This record gives sequence, structure tokens and C-alpha cells, in this order.
Amino acid sequence: MEPSHAIVKALADPARLRAFAQIVLAGDAGADPADLEERTIPRLLRSGLVTREDNRLHAEPKAFQTAAAAARKANPDAPADVAPNLADFYSEGRIAVRPTRRATRVALLRDLAGRLFEFDRVYTEREITDALATQYDDPLQLRRDLIDELFLERTAGGREYRRREAPPI
Repeated sequence: MEPSHAIVKALADPARLRAFAQIVLAGDAGADPADLEERTIPRLLRSGLVTREDNRLHAEPKAFQTAAAAARKANPDAPADVAPNLADFYSEGRIAVRPTRRATRVALLRDLAGRLFEFDRVYTEREITDALATQYDDPLQLRRDLIDELFLERTAGGREYRRREAPPI
């Protein structure tokens, strides 16, 4: 079972949620199992939220980190072919944040251009906009950025676009 599912199932029961809260509030000293409903303990232990040490129950915060990492791996925020250093700018497969730092924005644009547009092909404005709309809520801003940073060039009338290699920053 995926760790996030185990955690949700463990905390879905109000009695287990209360027991987990008591364990968390006990802090480093841990909670005495005798102070908790006995039926709540096994599921909390199996979920990884709680560990038993010296007959005391301790909250295991790393369980949430492990579950988050597994969930990201199972359902990544960024498309699979996005450079790992740019994945934090994505949420649910789309760009959620347009980087303000130019070097980072250029890296994101280089990645986008490489994934969406081929060299030696002519694109219409609509094709460019539609492709960028799958990635970001403001495709026109991305199109302007790609042109400004020399990843795309367009004809004077703006009817044709071509991918080009931008000079290094």
C-alpha cells in the first residue's frame, strides 16, 4: 500500500486521530500506551506514523516525508521529461510559477522549447499558443518570453515562428 494511503486510512478514524494527536503532544517523552484506546495503536504502528520504543509511543514525522516522496513519484508534479532542477516550478503537470530570476526563467524556457518545438519546422502563432497553453495559464507571456530570449523567432508579420538556439546567458 502506498504510504500516503496508509496514513490517510490510519487518521481517518476519529479515535486514531485523537490517539495520534496525544502521541504528538507527548513530544520526546512519548505517550504511554495505557493512556490510549488499545484498538487505535496497531493501525498507527502499521502506517509508520508511530513507533514503539521503551514501551512508549513516539510520533514519526518522517512518515509524512516518505509518503510525500512516494506520492510525488507515483503522480509527479512535473512532466517526466522536465529537467529535475525545474520540477519545483510545476504543479499537476503545468507550470505553476513563472521564475522571476532571469537565469532560472531562461532555463525553464530552454527546457520548454526543447520539449515542445522542433528545429527546422515552421509553426503558426496558433500552434505556438496552443502548445504553450498546455503548460501555463498565460501562454502569451511564455510566447513573448521565448521570443525575447531568442528561443523562437517570428516573421515581421508574426504569422510564422521557428525554433532557434538561444545564445548562452
